[in-house]
Amino acid sequence: MTSIAALVVGGSPDPWEALGFAQLSSEGERTSFSLVDVELVVDTSLAAGSVDWRLSDTAFAGPAGAIGCLGVDHVVWRTNDLDATCDEITRLTGAPRKRVRDAGGGVTQGFHRVDNVIVEVVVGGAEVVAPHVWGFVVNVADLDAVCTFAGPDVIGAPKPATQVGRRIATARSLAGLGVPFALMDVQ
Repeated sequence: MTSIAALVVGGSPDPWEALGFAQLSSEGERTSFSLVDVELVVDTSLAAGSVDWRLSDTAFAGPAGAIGCLGVDHVVWRTNDLDATCDEITRLTGAPRKRVRDAGGGVTQGFHRVDNVIVEVVVGGAEVVAPHVWGFVVNVADLDAVCTFAGPDVIGAPKPATQVGRRIATARSLAGLGVPFALMDVQ
């Protein structure tokens, strides 16, 4: 089965390390961190804000790190054409679209399960130039502890997530991660 082996982001590795993600290696422009079930590769040669994925038939496994990362919850794609993008994700991963949700405000979401990671495809809001990976969310063992450690200038206060009984906290721009990123609890 095809898995999301890595997420590749541009920018500095320093903010990811400061949050407590387990650093696996650093060579030249690339620093690798563990998201437990997905490798996070921070590439300083890429512009901050860029994010992409690498797929593989081999699953990744790494340590939780000080942040208590339990794995990637979901990866968000932005597109102008839900059906075409979902068809391409199915072609690349073998994972069919499971459902479509009207999120309100002209936003529609499609969902795939690629191995143990949800891929959320979003249409609506601002037009995009081309379909692309936009951001991602990781599960952590203790969301309150991570938010307290990082501070309110880095991570917003936890709030109810779309998933019933769960909470989410979003990284602020001051975190310096360069990509849309959030943390969820697994309650």
